[in-house]
Amino acid sequence: MAADAFLAGVFLAVCYDVLRIFRNIADHSTFWIGAEDILYWCASGIYLFELIYQENDGMIRLYVLFFSGAGALLYHAGPSMILVKYISAILRKIGSFLEFIGRPIRICRKRLKFWIDRVKISLCKQKSIQRIRKRWNEKYKKKKVTKQNRND
Repeated sequence: MAADAFLAGVFLAVCYDVLRIFRNIADHSTFWIGAEDILYWCASGIYLFELIYQENDGMIRLYVLFFSGAGALLYHAGPSMILVKYISAILRKIGSFLEFIGRPIRICRKRLKFWIDRVKISLCKQKSIQRIRKRWNEKYKKKKVTKQNRND
């Protein structure tokens, strides 16, 4: 049981590091940081409750909390800072590379959207002109028919 609690602490610390990496990559407001923290702590509380319920039949034992805290602390003191720093840097580099590649695509997309909008405008103008011509032709036909009737 002590090993399970220790690994649970390491697992929870790894999950929080994933959250920290996500925060390093994307900008967050304080509201979203708070919301993410609340969700993390609720999920980790449920996870620890499930661990205690499964292994100890619902009895909270002090050594379970101690070993899970020790696992999280050892992970945080060891590889956590290095992993968060370098994984965040690598993901930022990948993001900037993808942004560099995506820039010409974005420019082409903007130009294509401009051309499509111009086509829509010209089609709309053509439809309105066609309606006007249709009405004009109907009026002209009515005038022509009335002139023919007078000649009879």
